[in-house]
Amino acid sequence: MIHALLLAALGAMPPCWDVFDSALRHSANAAHPPYVTYSERITVSEDGEPVLRSTANVAYRDDGVARVADERFNYEPIVTMHAEPGPPELGPYGKGRSMWLTDPDGLPVIASVRTLGAVTCTIAHEESYKSHDTYHLTFTGAPAGRPTLKDLWVDTRSQDVWKLIVTGPVTFWDDPQMSRALAEFQVELGYAGPYLVVNHVVWSYSRNEYSQRVRYFGEYTYSGYAFPADLPGWYFADSAAAMR
Repeated sequence: MIHALLLAALGAMPPCWDVFDSALRHSANAAHPPYVTYSERITVSEDGEPVLRSTANVAYRDDGVARVADERFNYEPIVTMHAEPGPPELGPYGKGRSMWLTDPDGLPVIASVRTLGAVTCTIAHEESYKSHDTYHLTFTGAPAGRPTLKDLWVDTRSQDVWKLIVTGPVTFWDDPQMSRALAEFQVELGYAGPYLVVNHVVWSYSRNEYSQRVRYFGEYTYSGYAFPADLPGWYFADSAAAMR
């Protein structure tokens, strides 16, 4: 934090990848609840006309398993590793956090290795986002046709991530081949109690349908966050089947 404040006072930007690494390490070291429960409102529109409205109640376990009761399926619970549109917390998730955690013995870091490929990280701006001073990171050069991180807004003081833009797959019910299509997802985060959680996601995608270009827009609004210390084992009884 002191380093960031000194750089700001001198009018200099820190290295982009250092900001990214610090944000991921900060997220990994932050407190994470073993269980998260929340409600989700889902809407999808086609050229501005609503085609889907639904609500869901979700119980999420820290290893990535979710129990979803969705209105579209008469609230019959489904246990899955694929919460829609994704986990309620910012990654890294579950056991994946270990590689980002601070060494408990306090050993100094003498080197770090990263495979960058052609991806470039740039701090586009230092800007205000919902009253937070942030570094706006942009990422370019990722392979076309693959999910990728495009933008990241990192708090200049706390290192919290307040927003990110990623591309990810979206499935169309009338065309299984379109499950490979990549939509752009904008993910916004905020605090619920002591935990930084996702509170709003929107996605957009355009595709050709006959001779017309059709634009789809999806929105997920999260509410009612709770963090139970424990949940009964039968909540996730079908998790083995969900992982297949």
